[in-house]
Amino acid sequence: MLALFLGLTAALVVVYLFVPLHTTTMFYTLCAFLGFGVGYWALFVTIAAEQFGTNIRATVATTVPNFVRGSINIMTPLFLLFKGEFGIIHGAGLLGLLTITIAFLGLWNMEETFGKDLNFLEE
Repeated sequence: MLALFLGLTAALVVVYLFVPLHTTTMFYTLCAFLGFGVGYWALFVTIAAEQFGTNIRATVATTVPNFVRGSINIMTPLFLLFKGEFGIIHGAGLLGLLTITIAFLGLWNMEETFGKDLNFLEE
């Protein structure tokens, strides 16, 4: 399910950056779909917490979103670098491609928790 949301987000970002929108209605509709596409956020936090034992699960659920928010300190200089090299639109597209690729790699390497006993402690 998470891969579906990531794919939807990637496709909608491409539309947002590279498809000309001629009316405000088209723009707001695209923004609504983008909001739906990035709605995997709640699922992302739950999946991240399931990867850890019950003794630190709450800590993970509150820390992981802050790591994501903190990544802006990496993305902003990258965007400025890409913007100088490729322009605003293509620089944003390149940064989006990089971040979505990292997200898919993380999802691909993540351990499946379906059917696994999640009542364990981290040592």
